[in-house]
Amino acid sequence: MLNYFRINDPYRLIIIFVLLILLRLPFLLSSDWQTIPELSWQVTAERMNEGALLYADIRDDIGPLSAFVYRGIDFLFGRSWLALQILGLLVFFFHIALLNHITLQHKLIKENNYLPALFYGLLGVSFFNIAVLSPMLMGLTFVLLACNRLFAHIGTRNKTDANLLDVGIYTGIASLFYLPLIFTVIIHFAGLIYFTNTIPRRYLLMIFGLFIPGVLIWLAYYWHGHTYEFYVNFFYKLFHTHPDHFLSFAVMAKALALPAAFFLIAALKTLSGLGFTIFQIRIQKVIFLAFIIMVFIWVLYANRDGYELILFLPWMAFFLTHFFISFRKRFKAELAFTMYVVGTLFIYFAMAYGLFQFTSELEPVMVKEIPGNPPYKGHKTLVLGPDINPYSISRQATPYFKWYLSESQLTNLDYYDNLEAIYKNILSDMPEYIVDEIELAPKIFYKIPRLGAEYKAVTRRLYKRKSNN
Repeated sequence: MLNYFRINDPYRLIIIFVLLILLRLPFLLSSDWQTIPELSWQVTAERMNEGALLYADIRDDIGPLSAFVYRGIDFLFGRSWLALQILGLLVFFFHIALLNHITLQHKLIKENNYLPALFYGLLGVSFFNIAVLSPMLMGLTFVLLACNRLFAHIGTRNKTDANLLDVGIYTGIASLFYLPLIFTVIIHFAGLIYFTNTIPRRYLLMIFGLFIPGVLIWLAYYWHGHTYEFYVNFFYKLFHTHPDHFLSFAVMAKALALPAAFFLIAALKTLSGLGFTIFQIRIQKVIFLAFIIMVFIWVLYANRDGYELILFLPWMAFFLTHFFISFRKRFKAELAFTMYVVGTLFIYFAMAYGLFQFTSELEPVMVKEIPGNPPYKGHKTLVLGPDINPYSISRQATPYFKWYLSESQLTNLDYYDNLEAIYKNILSDMPEYIVDEIELAPKIFYKIPRLGAEYKAVTRRLYKRKSNN
């Protein structure tokens, strides 16, 4: 099978796409695989389509361009989990084709083939939700486009302003999908400093391009008078990380042990290998640096919920390609490839069918079914606490959504400014029900009697608006 993809034939991409669909079917056929982050994106998009302004009327840290995409999906398909999966699969396949195009265009490997596409596709099934339409997946698209322009600048003697302006703009766009991707600018600076004689003016041009997308978004919030909310909700997490850490290192290691082992061997063998052109050696170092930057982003900012592993995949696919074409005897290459594929698919289907306790280990990131028939089903609801599962059967109300962004105001009730803001925010979009996970509602009602007069207790942790009797 390995030799089949060592032929320079673009029709191999069709085979990869078909295989990808077939491998994803176990997870596409059931919505039981919906995760908490996916629910979060859907709830935010739904609120935006109701007229709420992101950050000002919804306390969320999602990138503005990601929110815009999810809003469009909600407008077209509603809360469709399947739409996120199918569109994610299409964007992921675009990544596959783009990565292979970059390697062929710039001659980054010793032979022209479609192994980078093959390995990218296989890495995409290392975890069950890597190929979902996530902010990281969308942002990484523009990181790859930026790297493509960077490689063109490193590899040609005809250096142009357009190359570096494009690098900056693509990186800026990527950060508006997923803010920590702003750190990928380090890759470009390092590549230019060490491998080119780029003049200072062009560095400034790249920085100018980097800030253009962000400034345009900032101007939109400035026009509406909500620049403070834009900073606090979007930029705040860059300096004060609040990852949720849904999944443990143990479950990640269990799923990724084999690809990680092959990657480490491949990277060491390639970086210390011979027979490469000077340009290829330079690009190998740039790509390895890109992998290191992604590790930095993942450690500091990732929620560890699976789909963020997409950040590692392009760079891993590149080195795996070099590793498997380095075998002198094709029989050994095929044998090693077979071991890799069998091991990867074994773990993948073990997740799909709940083997080796994967089902219980994945539970923290999964949307849980609400038992019984809760009265808030289908109604506008405010959840006080970090668990957003109740929103899977209800509609979100008030600006208070992402808990770490809301907690400081809702729990500090000794400050008049906070009380005034809470009253104003809840009054502006009165929830029909309040799900009180942390028993905070009595304290709020005590401090704001007018608000407390609007609700009555249904249970210890559920309140209903009286006017809805």
